[in-house]
Amino acid sequence: MKYHLARGEEQLGTFSDLDVSAGLRDGRFKRTDLCWTEGMKEWETLGAHLQELNPEEAEPPGTAETPSMTALRAEVRHDKARRLELASRGQRFVAKMIDFTLIFVPLWVVLTLFFDPAFVEETQKLQNDPTAMMNAMQQRAEKLQQSGGMKLPLASLVFDAALIINAVLLTLRGQTIGKLCLGIQVVRWPEGSKAGFIKALMLRSVIFFILIFTSFAYFGAMGLMLLFADSFMIFRKDQRCLHDLVADTLVVKLNR
Repeated sequence: MKYHLARGEEQLGTFSDLDVSAGLRDGRFKRTDLCWTEGMKEWETLGAHLQELNPEEAEPPGTAETPSMTALRAEVRHDKARRLELASRGQRFVAKMIDFTLIFVPLWVVLTLFFDPAFVEETQKLQNDPTAMMNAMQQRAEKLQQSGGMKLPLASLVFDAALIINAVLLTLRGQTIGKLCLGIQVVRWPEGSKAGFIKALMLRSVIFFILIFTSFAYFGAMGLMLLFADSFMIFRKDQRCLHDLVADTLVVKLNR
């Protein structure tokens, strides 16, 4: 059943009975809001209409939630999840390649310029002398800076800018630069609400990256297996990779 809702002169839109019930309980709708559906003679307040349908629905806010209402809320959340349109695997792959290019290509340029063969050979001789190693790296940085080339500062600028922009976009919109270009975003599972700083940035990106890096550093092959497992989980029905399960998130097409 579809309800037309209004608040004063403002039209709130058309909603299903499940959405109306959930909205009343999470504060999105008020019992003083007007409603109309097919078969009603005139507009009524939601409180009055619910009283006609079921007197128990008119209980004042703050009363204990019944098991049936708990089940209804869960049904509404899963109904919203079913209505989310998953981002395609192709979209996610292209978005990942854009992000990879903007972050790891500049990083590779910086490392290549800094650790040229001559400097690598020099540092290998200083492995047992941390102080001399730090002095050599500082001298190398000063030498590159004095050379006046644009490759190193430009690559560093692109790398830093990509990290900062991605952090801001993930926090505010659940998107990276790549996801923004492809019109997809990270949302909470299963309701599809904004993922935010903790889930989209910290759990899904930062913490998972540290987990992968630590696995590579200390366990080698285990880190590689973890990375492959994360990648191949894209072929699940819900396309939730391991980092999505860690953060309890989902990647969907942007609702315009």
